[in-house]
Amino acid sequence: MDMDVVSGMDASTPSGGMQRLLTGIRRLTALADGATDGDDVFRALARELLEVPGAEEVHIHHLAAAAGGDDLVDVYLYGGEGRLSYLSPRPERPPGVNWVARTHRSFLAADAEEFAASVPRLTVTGAMSCVLLLPIVEHSEVSAVVMLVRRAADVYESSSIDLARTLVEQGATALALVRARTEAGTDSVTGAMNHRAMRRRLDEEIGRAMRTGGQLSCLLIDLDDFKEVNDRHGHPAGDALLRDVVSALVGEFRAFDRVARYGGDEFVVILPNAALDAAAAAGSRALERLRGLTGDFGSDGVSASIGAAQWQAPMSTDDLLAACDAALLRAKRQGKGRVTRSGESLR
Repeated sequence: MDMDVVSGMDASTPSGGMQRLLTGIRRLTALADGATDGDDVFRALARELLEVPGAEEVHIHHLAAAAGGDDLVDVYLYGGEGRLSYLSPRPERPPGVNWVARTHRSFLAADAEEFAASVPRLTVTGAMSCVLLLPIVEHSEVSAVVMLVRRAADVYESSSIDLARTLVEQGATALALVRARTEAGTDSVTGAMNHRAMRRRLDEEIGRAMRTGGQLSCLLIDLDDFKEVNDRHGHPAGDALLRDVVSALVGEFRAFDRVARYGGDEFVVILPNAALDAAAAAGSRALERLRGLTGDFGSDGVSASIGAAQWQAPMSTDDLLAACDAALLRAKRQGKGRVTRSGESLR
């Protein structure tokens, strides 16, 4: 059943459904500002689809770009809290998914004949009343197909289809924003270099050190007891503190050093042309600067533990970060609020 005729919210949409839709859109819009990857968006979108249009299962069929690749299928259940994933060979892609990917149009299957023709794999997992297939469009191409499965409930009414399509379109917008930031290399919360860009930059600096014989060091910084800030003051306050930390670190290090958010409350500082002694000294100065960030969080400022390591051939990016991590762990064990050097870099 071609659903192209459904183009927007109709007058029959109940006011309660509209309110839930607007709430869902606000949540997805807010998520776009803070999500770290596409998985966050897909999980949030699945939660909204399970709640608002009343899907009992949400299957997100990620389309493989390569002709010989496998599609990844994520199945969300139980209000989005349950998820299982599996790989599906591209030649076995359901005909209904292929049709949506090719036409960029939605499709509703509502009887046994349509199920067998469009989503045959789902027919072996239990009885169904209907399946609604919707495209996620990125850069004018369908990157995924969302399947909203109902097994016990009635067939979707046109108002429910409107709700689902609007949420999927909003999810695609959020996904595009998250991926644009990732490609740009910027962490959404702090404005620092993100994890992916940090690894790319560290690869480049290691290559430069190998070619020139120059020195390269790295710091891994972990804020001590940061969870208490979130617990006592809330996550918005925690995010504000992370931004203050990044601002302090950027102000402390050299213009050509690079500060990146490693994840959570951990940061990496890449220090080209720096030996271990210079890196450790810079880390100590950074600790003092962080202790001055009192703000609303007490008179003791911000405490951090730092692991310092120096690159040596033939260390890889993973090896250098692991050396920093080992040093950081020793700093934590020795009482926090200190800089500890990697033993590997002393060999």
